[in-house]
Amino acid sequence: MPNWPFRFLHAADFHLETPPFGVDEIPDHLWELFLDAPYRAAERVFDTALAENVDFVVLSGDLLHSQHAGPRGPLFLLAQFERLAARNIAVYWAGGRIDPPEAWPPSIALPENVHVFPHGKPEQILHRRADTPLARLIGASRSPRAHVRPEGFDPREAGLFSIAVAHGRAPLESLRMSRVDYWALGGRHARRTLCEGMPLAHDPGSPQGRQPEETGAHGCTLVEVDVERNARLSFVATDIIRWETLEISLDEQTTREELQHEMDRRLDSLRQKTPQADLLVSWQVQGSGDLVAQLRRGLLGPELLGRLRERFGQGLPVAWSVAMTVEPPARWQASWYEEDTIRGEFLRQLHHREQDVGEPLGLETCLSGATLDNRWGELVLNVPEVSRGALVHEAAMLGVDLLAGEERES
Repeated sequence: MPNWPFRFLHAADFHLETPPFGVDEIPDHLWELFLDAPYRAAERVFDTALAENVDFVVLSGDLLHSQHAGPRGPLFLLAQFERLAARNIAVYWAGGRIDPPEAWPPSIALPENVHVFPHGKPEQILHRRADTPLARLIGASRSPRAHVRPEGFDPREAGLFSIAVAHGRAPLESLRMSRVDYWALGGRHARRTLCEGMPLAHDPGSPQGRQPEETGAHGCTLVEVDVERNARLSFVATDIIRWETLEISLDEQTTREELQHEMDRRLDSLRQKTPQADLLVSWQVQGSGDLVAQLRRGLLGPELLGRLRERFGQGLPVAWSVAMTVEPPARWQASWYEEDTIRGEFLRQLHHREQDVGEPLGLETCLSGATLDNRWGELVLNVPEVSRGALVHEAAMLGVDLLAGEERES
């Protein structure tokens, strides 16, 4: 059976119902940007499919939670599918965790160019160019069981380039042993290629990052297959808002003016490199000296954030400074733990409580009787293991700042 060169677009995890989050304060001029970001990023996916004149589009689940998105979500997707239909571009959609086939509103009929894979046994479809088979699509919408079973996706016949479409995780070794040429996976919000070569397994990530941890460019993947069945992946950025984390190291001699100049330089450079997206920037400052103490406990941190927001957060593209975290030098200086000082004893005690989750933190001594008797007191005293580590770490940084005078005297 002949193989012709062809191209398709692979996208997943639109999450139209979820705008970006994780920001303590959204300025008024960015509200509309936040609300529209998932839709505008998804629209760029379909713009790319049309601009690249692809043969078909593969969607690997979690496009929208139709109830949470309201009427806007399904109607938006319908409009995009109709744009593709006008150019005879097919869509192959495997539902994920939030968009099983039965969740689509029955009152909104999908265009004929859209095929939604059912649950259960993977369905196999031949995609044709005119009357000639071009590729074999093998897909299944996600079942309640989270893992994909690669052995169920083997193509019925060899010859055509085969594409498995699924949402969820699969055993890596099983993917490598399968007879599928390209695994079009979804479920990870960061772009990732799990297997390279033959077979190739890829997750394009979400077209739009939704929280500060989802840094860097987000988008979709253009897949070009040549006559020898080799697949070449090209990343296409579609995000409207891009999260970035910028790190700055300070030393004892760093001045406020030098810090301001470095922050300005970093934001100027970032805006020049990313003209197609607005930026949400988190600052991580690390180092030692009086300036670090001022940033952590004084008004300097809020003052610098306010200055950056005024200077870079109003124009286009926006570069809004979300937050600033300040930490001492990488972890703590090892010698501090060995000191015969109040600071040394303090750090040793905290390290012991951080390592031994069974050791009580003794927070009840810090709370008033009224607080202990209400629900807030219950929440504070029953700190989960993950929060416990963060709480101890913050206490250690506060203690190191307050004991800085002892450090200078020792």
